[in-house]
Amino acid sequence: MGRRRRKVIRVVRRTLPKVFSCPNCGVSGVKVQMKGEHLALISCGNCKLTLNYEFSGRKEAIDVYNEFVDQFMAGKIKSEQRM
Repeated sequence: MGRRRRKVIRVVRRTLPKVFSCPNCGVSGVKVQMKGEHLALISCGNCKLTLNYEFSGRKEAIDVYNEFVDQFMAGKIKSEQRM
């Protein structure tokens, strides 16, 4: 006679995304590359929207992307801006 085995509970850790959706074309193809403490390169693989984005403070890639989308939707960043 043996005991019943305990059920193993696995904790699934969620990770932050690496690829985001483009506010210009809507395709999931925007990458955010951190170039320094206050500089990021945001580029879309579909519509070729590219922007060197400066931000203040220490932020993760998803925070920089959210600020970029907010400013893009507000009209402060134009889709014709390509660098």
